[in-house]
Order: sequence, then structure tokens, then C-alpha cells
Amino acid sequence: FFKQKTAYEIYQCDWSSDVCSSDLVNPGWNLCRSTNPDERIRGCDQVISEAAKETKHNQLAAYINRASAYQTKGDLSKAILDYSKALEIDASSLVALSARGAAYYAKKEFDKAIADYSQIIDHDKSNVSALLARAAAWRSQGNNEKSLNDLTQATKLEKKNNGPFLARGALYHALGEHDKAISDYSEALRRDAKNTSAYNGRGACYYAKSLYDKALADFDAALKIDEKYIAALVNRANAWRGKKDFTRAKADYDSALVLKPGLPAAEQGSQDMARLLAKKAAGEPVSSDKAPKLVHDHD
Repeated sequence: FFKQKTAYEIYQCDWSSDVCSSDLVNPGWNLCRSTNPDERIRGCDQVISEAAKETKHNQLAAYINRASAYQTKGDLSKAILDYSKALEIDASSLVALSARGAAYYAKKEFDKAIADYSQIIDHDKSNVSALLARAAAWRSQGNNEKSLNDLTQATKLEKKNNGPFLARGALYHALGEHDKAISDYSEALRRDAKNTSAYNGRGACYYAKSLYDKALADFDAALKIDEKYIAALVNRANAWRGKKDFTRAKADYDSALVLKPGLPAAEQGSQDMARLLAKKAAGEPVSSDKAPKLVHDHD
């Protein structure tokens, strides 16, 4: 299945509601709180140019608001500079640390991201979002042990949401520990029975264990919730292929191509099925065909 947003996705800060209107001495605040990033930058530029007239809290808000606008526009370097300015004003700002960590992560500066998330965790060891974000950074560095430690801590702390279990399930799956992954995905589904990613992830684990019927059941469940879930369509096609049901496999590959023309995995799968069906029609053996590996979130 395909990449999806995770707990470390770019953090969008909006301090508009935190800025007291009675404290606003600069007309630039009207735009500095805008949802339009270009307007927000212009407004915050005006506020920051006269920052000495603002309270420390409002100075912090102006830099964070402008940084979030830069981040929205993809200008991560400028965003990081502004978050750093905000941290000069208040070194304990968890908002600025979290957002700067996300910007560093997006730039693949994982050591710096980890440092920011670690500061948050040092301040609040029960901060699940920071644990998940740092786990993602550890994993991106190839340090699966530390990533797993953070994810496990997050699963112990989180009593309601399924994010930690989805993330740890994906890591276990990537490490080939499919039974542990299945357990985590099952807990994620216990908490949210309509989570398509959990069905798809668990189905991929069953697929890896050659338990094709269980895999098909999970891919079916995902597609009942979202019939346009391309990842589940391709994965279900692969499971049908694993069962040597090439007709159904081709139908799913073709359906995926309708939704996303040119998708390589579906295109190749459809071509393979056409070839195998032709061989089967001609009475030629097709037993040597092997079901392909799935595309996962963690690849």
C-alpha cells in the first residue's frame, strides 16, 4: 500500500486564537492571522518589523504564524529560521519545538529533528505525539530499536487513539515480525473499526504469511469502507494472484488502473494476468507464477 500521513507530518501552527485582541497594536495582525499563507507572511512581516511594540507572547505568535506560512509553502529553511527566532523568545515553547522538528524531518535533517522532539519529551514524558515523531525520525535513520522503544512507550500511554499501534504495526511488518504486526493492527481496529489503513496493513501481514483468504477478507473490508482505495485494490489483486485466481486478479488490477492510469504495479500485474490467462487457455502450465511483494507504507 501507499505512503500515508503519519504522526510526524508537517505541523501547522495557528496562534490566532492565542493573541489577545486588546494587545494588538499593529494593523498587520489582521493578515498575520490569515489562513492564506502569502497574506499571513505579509502581515507578520509588518508585525515583526515593529516587534519591540509587542508583548513577548505576541512576538512569539508572530514568528510562529509566519513560520507556519513558510512551511505551508514548502520553504522549510525560512520556516526553521522563524521557529528558531520564536525559541529565542521562549526556549520552552513546545509548539515551536514540535513544528521545527517537523520541518527538520521534512528536510531529512533527522539528528536535528530528534533533538527537538527529545526536548519536548524531556519536558513531558507522556507526550505521545513527540514520541511518535521521534520514532519516525529514528526509523528514518535506520535505528529501528530506538524507534520501537518510542512506539512501545506511546502504546502504553495512548488509551484511545490507534496511531501508536498503526505505526508499531508497520515497523513490525517491515522487520518481518508479522504476528506482532497483526496484533497491533488488530488493536488499532478494535479502537477504530473503520480504519482502512489497519485493514490494509493487517491484510499485508496475512499475505506475507501466505494466508491469502484472511488477507482477502481484510482487503475486502477496506474496500467496503472506501471502494476507491487503490492500495487495497492492488493488494487484493495480488492476493487473488497468490490463490491462482488470475481472472479476479486481473479485474482488480484493471480497476486500479481506472482509478489511477499508468500505475506501475497495476499495469504490470494486468499484463502478467493477461499473459497467464492466455497460457491457461492454451493448456500450458502456470504453476510457476509467484505472487509479487506488496508495496507498503514502510518501504
